Amino acid sequence: MIDFGAIQVMFKSEYAVECSQTYNLDPEVKKRLGLTFSGQIDFDQSGKPEITRLTHKFESIPSSFASLAFLFVDGTDFNCYPYIRICGNPAKLLQGHNVYGSDNADLCLFALVEAFILAMPELSNYLDWPTAKLDYIDVTYSARVVNENTALQVLNVLKNVSSGQTKNKLTDDYLTTVYWGKASGKNSRSSRRKQLKAYLKGPELQNAIKEIQKRLLKSKGDENLTNCLMNQLNALTDPQVQQMAANAIRFEARLFAQWLSDNGMPQNLLDFINRCLADKHLLKNLWKKSWNDVFSSFKGAKMHLHNDTDIHNSLKEHFYRESAKGRTYAKANRLFSFYNSIKTRGFETVYRETDRATFGRYLADLSTAGVSRAHLQNLKSDLSNVVPLIRFVNVDFDNQHPDNWVEPKPLHQQMKLRLVS
Repeated sequence: MIDFGAIQVMFKSEYAVECSQTYNLDPEVKKRLGLTFSGQIDFDQSGKPEITRLTHKFESIPSSFASLAFLFVDGTDFNCYPYIRICGNPAKLLQGHNVYGSDNADLCLFALVEAFILAMPELSNYLDWPTAKLDYIDVTYSARVVNENTALQVLNVLKNVSSGQTKNKLTDDYLTTVYWGKASGKNSRSSRRKQLKAYLKGPELQNAIKEIQKRLLKSKGDENLTNCLMNQLNALTDPQVQQMAANAIRFEARLFAQWLSDNGMPQNLLDFINRCLADKHLLKNLWKKSWNDVFSSFKGAKMHLHNDTDIHNSLKEHFYRESAKGRTYAKANRLFSFYNSIKTRGFETVYRETDRATFGRYLADLSTAGVSRAHLQNLKSDLSNVVPLIRFVNVDFDNQHPDNWVEPKPLHQQMKLRLVS
């Protein structure tokens, strides 16, 4: 599925004014459109201040298009003409969630364009749409495992699969997410060609539900926002959506324009879509190519398959959240993944690689559920349960949606149907 996209669209040339070696947007147009700026101030050799690289802060499209944002950038060294960058999640725009969705580039990428034009018609008129370029695209497919325990254990093993990988140690999603090509340190840089990410969809979905519930509590008095949030909540708590998210390991590839160009893809948005229309397997093949080096390293990786159901159940009894749809166990799952990490890799190794405050907090939580520090320090893996990792990472392209899933209609058709109803 296409999970996210970013598109750059230049302003029409008649609205650009020459400034040094670049072009900026006409000040009158900026004022007319109400664009506000943050920027960088430099000083030349004579001490004269010069404001450069003016940028517009990301703005969210109004609530009915909560999954779309845009950014205005004036002319820079890298792109001499002013442009708008549009970023959004096509699946959420088209169907309210991104647990599963379409990999139809025509449907998904035009959904971003349509949502922007519908929400910002005046600004859209100033843009030179034939020049629109694809900045990056997230292509995601899922592997399914037999249960939640196995899913957590697979992610734990993936942390040790090396191929330019950067571990995410300092955030709450460390135990359920693995990154390759993404910066984690102050002086490190993320790749601008491709970034890969493997994560558990179930915990992410539960976190999204909790965030929407928090926003609902603050939305009283705003009927439009409340209705939008309720629609999102209903979509995420649908039993079929919940079932597809459970035990799903997502493999996401963010493919930037440079990587796409190096692999024979045009950067122009319309040309890119036409190439995808001519070959319905093109995005799947690009996704496979982007993951090839990492998946190749899976072949030699081994996985210790544990069955500590009693410990997982105890964690669920102690750490859960009540919601309108029942209990959620995101924290219990993180703690169980931490437990499995110690069991597979050893207490001292995990201690060295984990933030001290996080490590201590997790030890205290495990102790609350009856798992002592001494028990953790003496954990031993059962070597008879060592199995090849590749056996569990099987992305079935024919099993990415529920059996009764129907590809959503284009956004403009959905809008017409809403108006009629």
